[in-house]
Amino acid sequence: MRRLVSIAIGVVAVTTFAFPLPAHAEDREELIVERIHSDLPLYTFQWDDIWPRGFSSDDGFGCVSRVGFGDWRFTPADGEDGEEWWERYSNYGVFHCAAIIQTAEEQAELADGQLEYGYFVLIGKTRLGSKKWELWALQKGTVPGSEYVLLARESGLEDLVDSFRVLQRRCPPGKLRQTRGLDVWSTRYCSIDSRADLLTLARRMLRRPSAGTITRVAKPDEGREAED
Repeated sequence: MRRLVSIAIGVVAVTTFAFPLPAHAEDREELIVERIHSDLPLYTFQWDDIWPRGFSSDDGFGCVSRVGFGDWRFTPADGEDGEEWWERYSNYGVFHCAAIIQTAEEQAELADGQLEYGYFVLIGKTRLGSKKWELWALQKGTVPGSEYVLLARESGLEDLVDSFRVLQRRCPPGKLRQTRGLDVWSTRYCSIDSRADLLTLARRMLRRPSAGTITRVAKPDEGREAED
């Protein structure tokens, strides 16, 4: 099985960001991308399919990931007016595994982009028509709780993940939280506090038009690929 292994160690500050919201097109369904938050992280290393995660063998130890590290470009869905933007995924270290996420509008700005810790989680699988799909979530942050981006990819592709469909995030009835009275400052978010609810939402969102795709732009000096 192909893996991407990194042994870089770093210490970073954590800030938050939200994925850009694609513009509304009058002749198409409006794309909705709510902020999804759980009071506590829904997935830990007790979940088999959370990446990056630690490994050890006779040859050494470190962090291993099914999702490729490097620079990733978001491209809006065909016909949408949203702009492209970039994320850089790198490994935190060899003793404590996590993805460092940097976000910027331009690839050249990624080194100074906003920083956050997170994990890629394969949360389940489903079928849509004749195709089988893997449903993923990018779980960001740990305190107070985590935020989630819903992703999907077709099953049966290469093990090293280098592209995702970015799904909409339409909040289920009764899950929306917000208050008034803070002028222009938004308090709105979608409260999802169980793995079952997140998986159900991801299955529903797969059936709607996606917000776009995010794809890895490989560089030869970013990590190394290894065979298990």
